[in-house]
Amino acid sequence: MVFLLILALLSIVIITFIGPIVVPPFSFPRNIPTIPFYVSFLGLDQLQLYEKYLREKLEKYGAVKIYFASRWNILVSKPEYLVHIFKNEDIFAKSGNHIKIPKSVLATYTGDNIISAHGDLWRLYRDVVAQSIQFPDLVPIEKNTRDFLKSLEKELQKGPSIFVNDLLQLYSLANVGDCIVGANLTPMHQKIKYIKSQIFKPFFMNFPSVEMFPIPSRIKAKKEVEAFRSWYGEKIKNSTRGAAANLSAALSNGKLTQKQYLDNSIILMVAGHENPLLLMLSLLYVLAKNSCIQEKVRKEGDPYLSAVVYETLRMYPPLNQIINRCTTQATILGNIYIPKGVYVGYYNMGTGRDANFWESANEFKPERWGSTSEEISANYSKAKRMGTLPAFHGRKRACLGEKFALYECKMFVQAVLGKYKISLDDTWKERITPAGPICPVNMKLRFSNL
Repeated sequence: MVFLLILALLSIVIITFIGPIVVPPFSFPRNIPTIPFYVSFLGLDQLQLYEKYLREKLEKYGAVKIYFASRWNILVSKPEYLVHIFKNEDIFAKSGNHIKIPKSVLATYTGDNIISAHGDLWRLYRDVVAQSIQFPDLVPIEKNTRDFLKSLEKELQKGPSIFVNDLLQLYSLANVGDCIVGANLTPMHQKIKYIKSQIFKPFFMNFPSVEMFPIPSRIKAKKEVEAFRSWYGEKIKNSTRGAAANLSAALSNGKLTQKQYLDNSIILMVAGHENPLLLMLSLLYVLAKNSCIQEKVRKEGDPYLSAVVYETLRMYPPLNQIINRCTTQATILGNIYIPKGVYVGYYNMGTGRDANFWESANEFKPERWGSTSEEISANYSKAKRMGTLPAFHGRKRACLGEKFALYECKMFVQAVLGKYKISLDDTWKERITPAGPICPVNMKLRFSNL
């Protein structure tokens, strides 16, 4: 009798707590495959994970069921499906971390902002900051690039090979601060690095619902995040230019609450420097692996450099798995029935490497974009319009900082290749990030003067 009671209790525990993790809800579509719940915990980098568990299923079905952030989601890669999602913003509504994982450290950090908000709130935030993001002051990038080269030269006095992440993060922070935010952000470098180290813990990224419990380390992390947000908000509040000035004015006249001011101030800094940083790291990676492409960039400049950037976006999209939309009603995506209240996301690497839409999909071939400026630009616009290159998302929710990011990255590459040949350091083990953002992990490069 005791054994049967224990067995019954064990069964209840499994059904109640473990079952929902291992098996998708019965309401989820049956005509797309399920990715085993444990794949996110295997420690594979994203390319390894894609090749081993996702490529075959995504290329055949265009969507899969996947467990992430304490829930089952539908992850989409088929361009036709992506275009449908982008067109139907009211059905596939933006629903950020503040709604999806409200008690998490990450949600505490980024809050409700222009990227994650929906409807009237999104329009409010856009009215305040969109102009500063879409039409940034690009002039400071030239000086910041010169300063970066000086810092790089100083580092190289210690030896020909260096880890580049810190230098690049400082450069990216300088650019977003000077061009968009309207404040000097480089003194915040170490604080930002520390906050990132507290937020991006693999276990808590996969199980953020655990953070609703009084775990001492996560309570401490939330307090540190809240303190940084307040400190950062005060630091930029007196700015007289850029998005910071617009946000401060909106706070003063009651258009934004204090929390909305902080949420949007933080996301401009985070997205404005992290995403270009990821792309610049990946650009250095592919260029270091391909000396012939380096030489061609030096000889041809634009338009070939544009083709290299677009090809890098295709194969190494800065943000890979993005799950931040939730269905507001039951709907059909292609032949997939999706119930109301289901989170739907994109898998950008899967779209960019899908052999159904890209010839020689695993080969880095900038030439596929064309040979003239007009042809390359037209093919890039077409790829975005058709959903085959969703790195900057799409339609009315497309990334507002696209122009800024592309300009910054091209100027950076031209400056570096104009002075150095670059190669991967022999001691560095090639590996890309294991989740979310895509870039080489702690990359070490060798620089040789031209």
